[in-house]
Amino acid sequence: MDSHVIRHAKLRSVNPNWIQEVVEAPGFKKGAFTRKAKRAHKKTSRLMKDVLENPEDYTDETRRQAQFMKNILKD
Repeated sequence: MDSHVIRHAKLRSVNPNWIQEVVEAPGFKKGAFTRKAKRAHKKTSRLMKDVLENPEDYTDETRRQAQFMKNILKD
């Protein structure tokens, strides 16, 4: 069974406000990816690219956060 966040992400093509709904979901850790980037002394976009290019070096959570960043940046 998919989490609340994943269900909302899958429905984004149906709902134009999907980003807002995902961000407001109870399981969403707002600002977590940005904090990770700051700790790594990188810009958020650079960390996103690093994670997507080398997914085996990062946790599942970080990979999902990077993919989410990629998805919201292409809209």
